[in-house]
Amino acid sequence: MVAGLQPDSQYSVFIQAVNAIGSGPLSAPLLASTRPLPPAPPPLECSAAGPQSLKLKWGENASNTHTRALLADDVVYTLQMEDKNHRFVAIYRGPSHTYKVQRLTESSSYVFRIQAVSHAGEGPFSDTHTFCTTKSVPPALKAPRVHQLEGNACEVTWETIAPMRGDPVSYVLQVLVGRESEYKQLFKGEEGTFHISGLQGNTDYRFRVGACRRCQDTCQELSGPLSPSSSFALRRQEAASSGELCGGADAARGGAGAGGLISSDERFAALIVCVFAGLSILIACLLQHFFMK
Repeated sequence: MVAGLQPDSQYSVFIQAVNAIGSGPLSAPLLASTRPLPPAPPPLECSAAGPQSLKLKWGENASNTHTRALLADDVVYTLQMEDKNHRFVAIYRGPSHTYKVQRLTESSSYVFRIQAVSHAGEGPFSDTHTFCTTKSVPPALKAPRVHQLEGNACEVTWETIAPMRGDPVSYVLQVLVGRESEYKQLFKGEEGTFHISGLQGNTDYRFRVGACRRCQDTCQELSGPLSPSSSFALRRQEAASSGELCGGADAARGGAGAGGLISSDERFAALIVCVFAGLSILIACLLQHFFMK
């Protein structure tokens, strides 16, 4: 065995016989090459982080000659992640230079290492790298509900969500009035309802709401998507009150209908039926009178 040679190098070997008489001629050269060293681990970095995923990349740009040589040698990479028991588990093995780790937990740290493997053998693992997922933004809320109150006012209510991993959640209520092009903020707080007064008649109002997460560790505020809008317009109080009075009078007369309310269309139809019935009776009486004569 010949030791101390350079890796990935070619050598010419000659053989010569020697005895007491002297040295014989050298043999024809024998060409031999040493094997290359296993590839070194590539640099590992996180190119994009999300609440439930991490996108990792490694290696150099494909325009680099060293990277092209590695690709020509069919280098594959083994990416490992540390599990809950502090053991490294392979999550990817292949020739790609990127991998997206999914189904992770928000705002958590994960440890990775990588290894390159070629026909020369398995290279060493890289140093460990720690990457963190981001915090989740609040989900989109449903469209708010709007109820009219007395005195040109209304009440806007919306669903609330629980604190997100200990971070409180507040809400932003916006309104679009009439033909205006931009929403204006009406309210910001942790409540799930808001009263609005001084509304104008013959005006359309559109309300929408969004949730905001206040991160206690970084004092950062993460805003979720805004909800679909809910439209609202004031109903005339006079029509509503007159309808209630008619309904109360009908109920006092002992009607057993749905809530004692009879619409104007129903009253008009009843009037027509009564008129036709009266005319029928009158015509019958006249015919009977003529025939009796």
